Amino acid sequence: MDIRAQLLKEHSRANAEAIADFVGDDAERFAELMGHLLKNEDRVAQRAAYSATIVCGRHPELAKPYVKRLLDVLDRPVHEAVQRSSIWMMQECELPKALHGRITDAMFRRIADPQYAIAQRAYAITVALRMVGRYPELADEFRLLLEEALRVDPGPAIRSRAAKALRALRMEPAP
Repeated sequence: MDIRAQLLKEHSRANAEAIADFVGDDAERFAELMGHLLKNEDRVAQRAAYSATIVCGRHPELAKPYVKRLLDVLDRPVHEAVQRSSIWMMQECELPKALHGRITDAMFRRIADPQYAIAQRAYAITVALRMVGRYPELADEFRLLLEEALRVDPGPAIRSRAAKALRALRMEPAP
């Protein structure tokens, strides 16, 4: 399969699934798909992001080598779907320890800023909770961020994720 040609064919769940099925757990094919996601070609990147999230949901280990580049995407003016999918993949895969500080900072910034899309902020809550689980000294700051996010944007996605995160924080022993 020519992945780029297939991405350009149509934007549909069926097509995204077909590409994900083709990629499977093959690291080389996933690399090709990620290459399309990381390029500055909005339509192709957006569609590649859809397929990449499906693959990552099935084989999260494939995304680990791309975490740094996924973080870089968050600081670039790319299609919102590419940023959203990048954060979603960080929910699923193992996050390299060397990037924990940068990941935490990026997620906290998204949670704090209501200008970001709701899905990005909701996914950022889950990624940030993973980081706070490793670094409990960040729990108080995270709790304040969540409370402010709930005050500013009490919509269902933020409310649900923030409530789950706050419950998880209450279960952890105080440092």
